Order: sequence, then C-alpha cells, then structure tokens
Amino acid sequence: MRIRVLTDDNWSIALFCSIVTGFIVIVSCLTRRRRRYFSHHRLVDDIHHLWPFDEYLIQPTLCNVCSSTLLSGFHCSSCGIYLHERCVRPARRLYHCKHMTSSQEQIQHQWTRGNLPLDSECIICRRPCGAEPRLCDYRCIWCQRIVHDSCMRALPSQCDFGEFQRLIIPPNAVVSRTGNKKIVGYAHSVIERILPCSIDGWCPLLVIGNRKSGGANTDIVLNSFRTYLNSLQVIDISTITPDSILEWCNSLPTVGFYILVCGGDGTVNWILETIENTTPGLKPAVGILPMGTGNDLARILQWGYGEDSAVDVSTYLKKFLAAEVVALDRWSVNISANARHFGVATATARHMRMSNYFSVGCDALVTLNFHRRRDKIPEFFASRFVNKLHYFHYGTVDTFLKECKDLQNNVILEMDGRIIEDLPALEGICILNIPSWGAGVRVWGAGENIPVQKIDDGLVEVFGIYSSFHIAQMQVGLADPFRIGQARLVKLTLKRRFPCQCDGEPFEEGPCIVDIEQFSQARMLMNTTNK
Repeated sequence: MRIRVLTDDNWSIALFCSIVTGFIVIVSCLTRRRRRYFSHHRLVDDIHHLWPFDEYLIQPTLCNVCSSTLLSGFHCSSCGIYLHERCVRPARRLYHCKHMTSSQEQIQHQWTRGNLPLDSECIICRRPCGAEPRLCDYRCIWCQRIVHDSCMRALPSQCDFGEFQRLIIPPNAVVSRTGNKKIVGYAHSVIERILPCSIDGWCPLLVIGNRKSGGANTDIVLNSFRTYLNSLQVIDISTITPDSILEWCNSLPTVGFYILVCGGDGTVNWILETIENTTPGLKPAVGILPMGTGNDLARILQWGYGEDSAVDVSTYLKKFLAAEVVALDRWSVNISANARHFGVATATARHMRMSNYFSVGCDALVTLNFHRRRDKIPEFFASRFVNKLHYFHYGTVDTFLKECKDLQNNVILEMDGRIIEDLPALEGICILNIPSWGAGVRVWGAGENIPVQKIDDGLVEVFGIYSSFHIAQMQVGLADPFRIGQARLVKLTLKRRFPCQCDGEPFEEGPCIVDIEQFSQARMLMNTTNK
C-alpha cells in the first residue's frame, strides 16, 4: 500500500513538473518571438503617448486635463502635454499624440494648449504668450510656432514644419501596414518605407541613441529630439536593431539621409559598419552627439568633447542644417590565428572595421579592465567623470604591474611590407587614423619633420607607447609618442597573448596575425558653426 501511494505521488510530481516545464518553454518561445518582432519592426501608435516622469518641474506648469498646478508629473516627450498621475487615463481619450503617419495630402497644424516657455512670443503679433496663470495660447507640436488664442485665425491652417522642415519626415511620407496583433498583443501598424518629399533640400534625419554609452542619460536626450521631429525618427538601438532602421534609406536610394549618433566612439563605429553592410545606394552622412567617455571622433569633427542630458536639442539641429559633409577613411582589421595547440587555433578569427585606432598592449589592457569591471557593476560607472577616474586607476595599477612588458620582443610590425627593426622597449603599439586619441590628446603632433596627419589620406600613423605612465605624460603634454611612421598597409604578428582594442572595444587575442588595410570612406558631418 505504501509503495502504491509513493508511486502515485511520484507520478503526480512528474506530471506537475512536466506541466510547469512546458509552460515555461511556451512562455519563453512567445517572449523570444515578441522580442524578435520588436527588434525587426518599428511599431506605430499615434494615440498612445510617451510618459517619462518629471520629478521636479522648474517652470510653472499646469495639468492639461484638470488645469491645476503641477509640481511633478508626467510629460509626453512627443506632444508636450503635462499631467497628474490621476489624469493619465482621461488624457488618452482627450489628446492624440503627434501623428507619425497620415493619409492627408496637406498636414495641418497640431496644437497643444498652455505650458509655453517663459520667453514665448506670438508669431502673428510678436507679443508675449502664455503670460497668464492659466492654460492659454497654443504651440504647434510640428513647427513649434506659438500663437495667441485670438491670433490663431490669422495663421494658415497648413503646417510647413517650421525651421527644421528639411530634417523632418512628414507623416504623409510614411507608408505603414497592419502589424501582427497576436504577437504584440494590441492593434498597431508597422512602418514599411519612406516616400519622397516635396520639401526643398530635404535631408531627413534619423537620431540613433545608445543608453549604455558613457553613463550619460541618453534616453532623456532622445525624448527631447521627439519634441522637434517625427517620433519614428528617434531610435534607441537597445530595443531595435539599426540595420532594420537603415532599410528606410534603401527605399530612397537617391536621398541624402542624415544620421545623428548619440553615443560614444564604439556606437559610431557600429552604425558606420551597419551602413556599409546594409545601404547599397547613397550612404547617409553621420553626425555625432558625443555621449561616450572618450569621444575622439566627435572632437575631430567639431561636435564637442561630451554632452549630457541637458543638451540644447534645437541648437544641435541648427548645427546639423549648417554642417559640411567630409570623408573619413575606414579600415578593415582582419585577425587570424598563426599557431595551433593540439589542433585548436590560438586566436579567434575576427573581421572588424576601424575609424579611430587599433592598439595592442598597455592602453588596450586599461580599457579591457575598465570594460570588465563595468559589465560586473554597471551602477558604479554612471558618469563620464567617474569613468575617467576608473581609467586613471587601472592605468596607475598597470604602471607597477607592467603586464605588457617587452612587447617589442613578442610582436613583429610590418608597414607597407617592410619589417620594422630595432624597436625600443615598448608596452604598446597604436595604429591611429584620426588626430585625436585617448580622450582628446593630439598625440601625433605637428612639426617640420613630422608627417601631416589627415582623416581622408589613406594613411594611418603608427606609434609606440613606453608604459602606462607614458600615456599619462602624453595626456598632459609632458611627453611625445615614439613615432614609427605612416603606412597604407600594417601587419602585426603577435607571438603571445595580448590585450587589443579597436575603437574603444577591447578584447584579448593569443598568437595571431593582424592585417590592417583601407576598406572604404564614410560620409561624416563636420560642425562648421565653431569655425
């Protein structure tokens, strides 16, 4: 009897475990399918708003539903309305957000009432707007024009999208289709392609952000761009892959798209590589809003050394309208194993692209230690200043440990087919494509006997680093690098395991061969307003 009861219990437990396991497997498959759907499609929902929470509102603000005062509350980053938490549900019924798509031939102004900037001025009578302590006067959420209640009749109903019309994708230029409701769980549309636009000099802008860059609050910046652009033009690559977005450029192969990358050098390199792989027509021109730690490429292109969440988005859009398209050399980095142990290759075959630099040795080791630590404890790397302190810490540690000592005896350097002999005692070798390195250091320098460095001459500059302490000296201008020369082809043969990095992305490689040669040229945007 006991055996029979025990057997029944075992069968019950086995059945229960099977049901739970099956349920987990089904939920996992559905979740994976849903994530894959989101990563390959841009969903459109013109009714639902984007609700970031503002804990502290600086200027006097009123709720757009109940008209009472707000000290903190929800703010739609797209259409600009402010709400109490209790007013969010009725707001979904009363207010439609900025329309991403439209079947109308002529786009009309889309107005929101009240909560205007303190320095607002009526576009018709040029008198102050929004000065009364109530919800009064209007702002068009497309062209950003502000008008009095009494002056609205004097303004044409058709919207021309205002100052930034050349950068905006109008709603009637977007083609969408009905999405799969079974996967997502609600009715929605999916963007298929972009149609040509009749706006003179139209160069639509795609803003691509990476919330993981440099600890900066990139999502706040992306929300600010949604205020001025069509919301579908603002993309967070942590939720959707950039290659699916760049397919829109293929639908208009003769239109010169602009892309603004909000992130660090690694994010810029990722987007440039995606453009090269997915855009057969006219390549988009890429500008940078620097939100990483080093931002060396952004410095060279005059976009600044770093921004935070308080960046003035309208000023950046004005800079984009005046920017100049320049060429940037892009290099292929091919890594292959040159030794085997027990039939297994000592290095992983890698094929990468480089815009800034490739290095082997102590500077790559510092970056590798930094990235490993950040992956374990990301909350300790919440600002650009703190990140630089971490870099300083790991550089100081390596000054004493010297893990890359005698690198010159374990590396064979070839430049344009010529082996470089008699290298001094080095701990690092860097192949540089742009004049900025190590968060803004003009390491190559200039002088009578120093070759001129350019970003589009098909040449890279090769220099050596004596130690981590030598890096610190170069960063404060107390030392020069060991300049080796310029070349069109560079080959590095590593005899043992070393840390490496390509445009700030670190990794380790065993004995291998690294071949570096020019791949193409990218179209970049240089800021001309600082000249």
